[in-house]
Amino acid sequence: MKVVILIDNNPDPKGEYLTEHGICIYFEADGLKWLFDVGASPNFGINARKMGIDIKEVDYLILSHAHRDHTGGLEYFLRKNKKAQVYIAPLSSGQLFVSYRKTIHHDITIDHKVIADFADRFIFADSDLSLSPNVTIIRDIPKIDPLPKANCLLFQTDGTVERNDDFRHEVALAVKTTTGIVLFSGCSHHGILNILRAASQTFKQEKIITAIGGTHLLDNDWYSEFETPEEIANMANTIALKYPYMKLITGHCTGNQAQQLFSSILSDRFELFHSGAIYIFGNAIK
Repeated sequence: MKVVILIDNNPDPKGEYLTEHGICIYFEADGLKWLFDVGASPNFGINARKMGIDIKEVDYLILSHAHRDHTGGLEYFLRKNKKAQVYIAPLSSGQLFVSYRKTIHHDITIDHKVIADFADRFIFADSDLSLSPNVTIIRDIPKIDPLPKANCLLFQTDGTVERNDDFRHEVALAVKTTTGIVLFSGCSHHGILNILRAASQTFKQEKIITAIGGTHLLDNDWYSEFETPEEIANMANTIALKYPYMKLITGHCTGNQAQQLFSSILSDRFELFHSGAIYIFGNAIK
């Protein structure tokens, strides 16, 4: 199974590929070509061309959630690709999303006009859903372990009243391979431990070998304080204990403090991804 990070915040060592505050992941499984998120802009498509990946041939697109840094390249993708179905959690047409990072109001809403213009391409996943023999959307995620503290800066609104974002629009994606489960998350707004828990409950007989995606464990700044080093260390130790076969491959919204602590505790079971990174895992089971 081939996995390619088409775009991320972090640059590749040679500086060959574009970066942005966004994420787009390409992978191949079950004889099909998949995208998980489409970054903040069409830039993922430029990187894809450089890497010899034809966006027109993608069979499925899964959107992890309805924030712009994961959906900004959506119109570009749909105009380039004429066949892929797009899977996303249910949304109302008037549902807006707002960030107050560093106290500044940012509209981070998915482009609802694009959804309306390409309505026949969208499928709304309101529960766990198998897309192919070995690829499953995980929609039902428990909220048992703590959620990222930086979620407190994120809101949803109907245009009049703002309330805390409940992230009912977030999904994860699991791929069953010959060596175990490869789990994809966008920002892990439900909390990486809760998403791992959901995948473990869905695939009780399988071990999780890799989790790829952001963790939304942001660094403190002048305006906000988030997880303490002790809290992040506890998460890392929980992963080490409960998921002994798993490697955490992260980037995007994982802050420097979290990166350093995960690296220290998980050692070679931690890796930071970047634009253009390529990974090979076990084949999807036939």
